[in-house]
Amino acid sequence: MIFIKNEKDIEKIRKAAAIWEQVKQALISATKSGISTKELDELANKVIVENGGIPTFFEYGGFPGYVCISVNDEILHGIGNERKLLPGDLVTYDIGVTYQNRICDSAFSMIVPGKENKEAEDILKATQACLEETVKAVKPGVTTGDLGFITEQTAKKYGYVVIKDFSGHGCGIKLHEEPMVFNYGKRGTGEVLKPGMVICIEPMLLTGSDQYTIDKANDWVVRSKNKKLTCHCEYIVLVTETGHEILNTNVRI
Repeated sequence: MIFIKNEKDIEKIRKAAAIWEQVKQALISATKSGISTKELDELANKVIVENGGIPTFFEYGGFPGYVCISVNDEILHGIGNERKLLPGDLVTYDIGVTYQNRICDSAFSMIVPGKENKEAEDILKATQACLEETVKAVKPGVTTGDLGFITEQTAKKYGYVVIKDFSGHGCGIKLHEEPMVFNYGKRGTGEVLKPGMVICIEPMLLTGSDQYTIDKANDWVVRSKNKKLTCHCEYIVLVTETGHEILNTNVRI
């Protein structure tokens, strides 16, 4: 079922997104060589709770972390642990915040300071370009297939491939709602965007191959099969009457 959000829903999602932004800034400041991903996970929870939110991902489907922290070849669902970050690591923070039963789900990636990593810089630039180019197209009448087409073609332009079995999605009332927003598609296909829809657009790029594995030890962490770098970025986007608004960056177009 596709939920069309009313003004009260949207204002609560905006509040959840404002808390998300506080978490983002705290994590950017704390991301340094030598800190463990468990410490970062606990920091994210602390900031969410102190700002009146609830960590959406905690125990969702049994997930053991407060947020997802994925490093280098881990593309999705990384779990905070005793692993310490190293200079040049590429880290993705996927953060869910619930505020008064409304949800913001969004992700950003960054490179741990202290060492130049050209490969990480390149895939991060490509992933962000995929995100920006896809979001530009969001407006009433556009289809999810249109969005997926843009994402995949932009990834190809930069020399990367998209993951096929995981996708963006509707969000706000539930964490995962319809429609699915895949990172590939055919123009004119899929669901037609309408005002009041809130969708998560989240390019997930891999290097050289779209093949992946899921860690058997926890049945959560998705990583590239070839162990090469991956990257994931995500905006939560409201479809407006004339275009869109990126809810976690206060951008209206």
